[in-house]
Amino acid sequence: MTFPSSEEIKPRLRAFFSSRFVIIEAGQSPAVGATTETSGVPLFDASDITLAAVLLEVALAVTVEPFFFTISGCALPPPPRRRRAMAVHGRPTKRARRTRVTAEPCLLDMRAFPGATERAGAATFRANVRGFLASHASPAPPPAPAEWGQDQEAVLGDAGAVWQVGFRVGGDGEAAVVVMDVVEEDVPRARRVHCDHCTVAGWSRHPVCGKKYHFIIRNDNMPRCKTCRRCGLMVELFQTRCPSCSHGSGFAPDESEDWDYVQIDNPSHLLHGIVHENGFGHLVRINGHQGGSSLLTGYQLMDFWDRVCRYLRVRKVSVMDVSKKFEVDYRVLHAVATGCSWYGQWGFKLGSGSFGITSETYCKAIENLSSVPLSHFFPHSRSPRNQLQDTIAFYQSLSKCPLTTFRDLFLYVLGLVANKSVHNHLVTMHKKEIVYDVDLREGNWTDEEIKRAVDVALKVLRAADSWVAMRSLKAATAHPIGSPELVDYCLKTISGTRTFDGMVVVVRCNSETNTIEYRLTNETMLPPKNASLPTQEHLLRDIKFLYDALLCPHTMHPYKPEQIHDQAKRSAMVLLDCKQFLNHYDLEEDFLPQNQSALHIWCQVELLDQVDDPPSLPAELLTLPQTATVADLKMEAMRTFRDVYLMLQSFVPNQLLDCPTAGDTTQVKLLFGAKGTVHIQGKCVGGERRVAIYRMERGVDKWTVNCSCGAMDDDGERMLSCDLCQVWQHTRCAGISDFDQVPKRYVCSSCKLLHKPKMYSSFSNKRCKTAGSFSHASGGLWRSHIG
Repeated sequence: MTFPSSEEIKPRLRAFFSSRFVIIEAGQSPAVGATTETSGVPLFDASDITLAAVLLEVALAVTVEPFFFTISGCALPPPPRRRRAMAVHGRPTKRARRTRVTAEPCLLDMRAFPGATERAGAATFRANVRGFLASHASPAPPPAPAEWGQDQEAVLGDAGAVWQVGFRVGGDGEAAVVVMDVVEEDVPRARRVHCDHCTVAGWSRHPVCGKKYHFIIRNDNMPRCKTCRRCGLMVELFQTRCPSCSHGSGFAPDESEDWDYVQIDNPSHLLHGIVHENGFGHLVRINGHQGGSSLLTGYQLMDFWDRVCRYLRVRKVSVMDVSKKFEVDYRVLHAVATGCSWYGQWGFKLGSGSFGITSETYCKAIENLSSVPLSHFFPHSRSPRNQLQDTIAFYQSLSKCPLTTFRDLFLYVLGLVANKSVHNHLVTMHKKEIVYDVDLREGNWTDEEIKRAVDVALKVLRAADSWVAMRSLKAATAHPIGSPELVDYCLKTISGTRTFDGMVVVVRCNSETNTIEYRLTNETMLPPKNASLPTQEHLLRDIKFLYDALLCPHTMHPYKPEQIHDQAKRSAMVLLDCKQFLNHYDLEEDFLPQNQSALHIWCQVELLDQVDDPPSLPAELLTLPQTATVADLKMEAMRTFRDVYLMLQSFVPNQLLDCPTAGDTTQVKLLFGAKGTVHIQGKCVGGERRVAIYRMERGVDKWTVNCSCGAMDDDGERMLSCDLCQVWQHTRCAGISDFDQVPKRYVCSSCKLLHKPKMYSSFSNKRCKTAGSFSHASGGLWRSHIG
């Protein structure tokens, strides 16, 4: 097929532009009155027509599709057709519900994207996520009917569009592809309007945003699951009856709103994060190797999520830390070993502890529990050692530095599990607290004294001619050597020592007896490499045992003094009750873009028509030119809040509370500077129904939390309400165990003092919310596995 040349295209373009522009020939000045301001017709340079014709000729030369489109009656070939979107599981692609200009789909480097310091150009999340999807995303294919057992529409139907971004994992020779789904959920059309995660995170009074985005990396190796509505266990999609309680688990799409969200809420996702249009988000789950990931560890997934949030300028992210690792509650184990939660490595701090726990109480609990001396478990008595004492002594004998506290012990064991030296991994965050680079040769022993001690140990091993446990070897050499410190130094450095007759000292770890054993043998009988270290299975078993004996408040091993034991038990309970953590990205110094030509103003709105129980409107970031006036500020505030929040579709700003006398022509920079904060008072005109539905993320129900522990909002724990005052409080604070059923009738202690028994003797059945919004926020009984 032949294409027209630039000379053939030029007359057609000239005729096209002549009907829309005033063409200025080369060397000709624009005539008076032929300007846009007077005639309303823009000017167009004739030299640009020649340039456009040349560029179009080049574009046509690389065109591979022989179809045409028409410009002003002239048939011209279009640009090349874009490649089709990446197909997943071999399914064909489907056009997205909304038209969006997308770039050519290409694979991004997952471990490098988007760079350590790179950030998107816009100042707000909503602008950056749209640019990200336009540049790197492709429309996702619809789900296969076979996965659902019936013909289903795309995820969320008309309430959302799904986009996919491809990432490359690994090197050039071993590269694999990981696809991240981005679900753009249109909240007004969705079945779930309110966010349970916001309720637990402390943002229950935020107004409902118009959109929220789900960032999902699926686990294709795991079966698709749904939750049994009776027992809460995970059931595969194709199963029509729960194997645990025999309850019918299948349901039609019109019978439950959860059907549309099965794909989104799948607990086997490797990564699932939600970000509202205002930049407030939630990390729902991370599943590393122990959660079924074959390519990425939990650390790599979390690091990727953190880089994505920084790149898109997400403001705040909450996470409900109910993760499991090594079959224990990892938030307690990691806090004791390192001084912070696992998410604390990326800046997450305690947001709101359950049962009214404050950040100061949380930090004090970590310090109290991690500093418990291990010497409390070795009383001065000749009674036989128990399993706990043997396990602690085993790792003390392995370590080349003293292990004296809970933190020392668990930090060392976790370092062994990670197959890394504790000098290089976990301890780097606590260089001031724990120093492992100490010289083993603490005493002022001479070389002759050390040689004599080694000779004594070699003599004992030669006489035994078999494996000797460390404890027995210590007892046999303690008297001849004299110094206990010199004995420890000798036994920890004797491995590999050769004798005059060619024998060598070998060391092995006996997993059955939990001891280190020594033997003098010839080189032909050497044990395998690393035989002196415990196996991975041995380490995991000991972590579970040590956690139950030292850190779990329900199974903690008793020890004296009892005061220290009781304090440790209370501290462990505090760490268990602290699950909600927040990362405040918007408080970092480099959060705002470095643009000297623009003003960045945080705008806080106060609503005049929402006096009774008003919503809590977060401040929104406004980007204005340097010469912006107060009128421009009001207009931008109105546009921004209308775009973000559904209840503010008719919002109209009235005045600036900071400067009520400022005129509309006053420059904003003179009032607030380049990076300031402004408070604007306004109201919503009409739309009462819209305001009622979208006022708060907590929903339309009005409920009050006032517990004796100090909690004033839903913190995700199990609660019940009083049958008289309807005030909610924790079942635990009311004296009801988490494992006991809620009574049919309940009256709080305050109402008992005010009312006689006959007034509440015939109330209806008790209302109770099992973990409140926590049932959705934590993903049911399926917990994240971050390993």
